[in-house]
Amino acid sequence: MTHFPIDYFQVVLQENIPLSEDEIKHIDKQRSEFFKDAPGILMTATLFIMAIAYYFIQHEINLQYYHYILFVFAGIAMFGLFYLFVWLTFRSFKNDWKKDIINGKNKLSSVIISRHKTENDEYIVTFAGRHKGEKFSLPVKKADYYHYPIGTKVLVSYLKYSKEVLEITEL
Repeated sequence: MTHFPIDYFQVVLQENIPLSEDEIKHIDKQRSEFFKDAPGILMTATLFIMAIAYYFIQHEINLQYYHYILFVFAGIAMFGLFYLFVWLTFRSFKNDWKKDIINGKNKLSSVIISRHKTENDEYIVTFAGRHKGEKFSLPVKKADYYHYPIGTKVLVSYLKYSKEVLEITEL
């Protein structure tokens, strides 16, 4: 918990602020770059996994021509499954971006109450909400994470659905 008093009357949340053209272009750029390299990466990973599997089973069984055909179909099915996972993830992000464009951004004038780093090198900062017990946890850039210590009063502009901080400034 926090070891400093929080004045909840100074915490202000402004919702549904329209996005600027630059922010919409940023979202469109993310959308176009998300799926760009996925098929090549998935194909490389699938071929690598199939090569490892072939290496370990080539001496175990006497491979006939139909084994190779089944092996190719298994590779295609594995590629299709991985591609489905990436496509479903993309759809989820695409829906979040669409909601963000329609609803706009939020601005929160608040205090940083905690920070933590995940094992995947994500930097999460938690801001105090308007009421006691209400919190907003958002991933931030590494530079922002180290620049703003706990207890700093900040103004955060973020996208509500995709949980992306657009701008953070100290008040």
